[in-house]
Amino acid sequence: MDRRAKIHQLGTVAICAILLVAAGPTVLATVATAEMTCRPNIFGGQDCSGDGVESTSRPNIFGGHDTTYGDGARTTSRSNIFGGQDTTVPGGTVTSQPNIFGGEDYRLPNGKTVTSQPNIFGGRDYRMQDGKTVTCRPNIFGGEDCR
Repeated sequence: MDRRAKIHQLGTVAICAILLVAAGPTVLATVATAEMTCRPNIFGGQDCSGDGVESTSRPNIFGGHDTTYGDGARTTSRSNIFGGQDTTVPGGTVTSQPNIFGGEDYRLPNGKTVTSQPNIFGGRDYRMQDGKTVTCRPNIFGGEDCR
């Protein structure tokens, strides 16, 4: 599966590049240096681009977001009973819930987990099971830059 397909499989706009790192060792080396930039759009969602992938999102009636990618693939999210989001993607569901660090824990369709917590830059650090970390920080457009 190529990099774009893995992003679609894992879902969410704000963390798609971060969750891609957790998708598997075959893409880990190339994504470790990848960057994703997001900015608010006129629909109340975000427009994201980076690493050859673009997406746009907007809020939906379920308290989540509907996301459309540059190649037409779509994901949708909704609030769950754990205080997080369930994001339905072609490869399954990404489930999140708040954690004790002020961030969220994510369970990916492949069973792996990712933990986030606030960082000193005003963004979040995402830690994978294998110890890799992706850091996101606010950008001048009101979105985030992740690397």
